[in-house]
Amino acid sequence: MPNVSEVVKAAERHSTKDEAALEVLAGMVDKELEKNPAAREIAYLEPKYDGKTMGALDDLKALGRKILMRWNKELHALVCGDKPTDAKERQEILKALNLGEAAVIASVAAALLPMGVPAPLAAVLAPLIVKKFIWPAKDELCAAWGEAITRGK
Repeated sequence: MPNVSEVVKAAERHSTKDEAALEVLAGMVDKELEKNPAAREIAYLEPKYDGKTMGALDDLKALGRKILMRWNKELHALVCGDKPTDAKERQEILKALNLGEAAVIASVAAALLPMGVPAPLAAVLAPLIVKKFIWPAKDELCAAWGEAITRGK
């Protein structure tokens, strides 16, 4: 497994991208991981677009959104659930909310790794989840985040 700090740095680099670009990138990373499973260990992975092997950009964006929704639900259960085994990760993320968006991105990236998310995908998903779900809802985090998941946005 890659070093957590490498994944956090990669997530910080990806955090400058907008949500649509991150969704496409998540789809591209997934396609790259299918072709090259060893790339799971690369923290910062930004594959070049190849329409012949990756498909249409709209399809990649839809794939990225599907990946986002899956791991977003898992992370929501971790942060807003009540399993005692998740207490440490839950506290780290909630504590980071007081430090700022970059700290939350770092905490989310670190939390995704032990959940089984490949490093390059964690680096893309962390800023996307924070920008789309956590940061806009930080004051009423769990309720608003759960509602957003239910609405599928």
